[in-house]
Amino acid sequence: MRRYQIGSAIFLLVFGIIISLEAWKLEIGRITQPGPGFFPFWLGLALIIVSLALTIKFSREKVDQSSPSKSLWKGLYWEKIVFSLLVLLLYAFFLEILGYTIATFLLMLFLFKAIGSQRWRVSIVGSVFTSLSTYALFKLWLQVQLPAGLWGM
Repeated sequence: MRRYQIGSAIFLLVFGIIISLEAWKLEIGRITQPGPGFFPFWLGLALIIVSLALTIKFSREKVDQSSPSKSLWKGLYWEKIVFSLLVLLLYAFFLEILGYTIATFLLMLFLFKAIGSQRWRVSIVGSVFTSLSTYALFKLWLQVQLPAGLWGM
């Protein structure tokens, strides 16, 4: 199990390095005027830091011989993983058509209700909050162009 954890952490480390290097090629800008590479660069850097911490943590852990590596896959809900991936693909397809706010609301509603098994009230409130707060962050504060959709929302 430890080998898989270290392998995953190293994969994320390499992935973070690639993200940061590719984002560096774009204009990063400043915090007051972020360029197209600003968020990818800092997110890649954060991924590098977290994956380094995980690699160190997993390397220092003692090996537990009593748990076989087969338990790595035990109890995994494959249906939820497959449904999540399909819904994310649908989200990418319908993002331009429905617009950011509506598509994000529907995505979050599905994730809260179907995947997270939340109550309807929690799902709806969480979806509205997520879609509106991310809209406010990216569109209003950072002035990022988001897909408006057919209804201009």
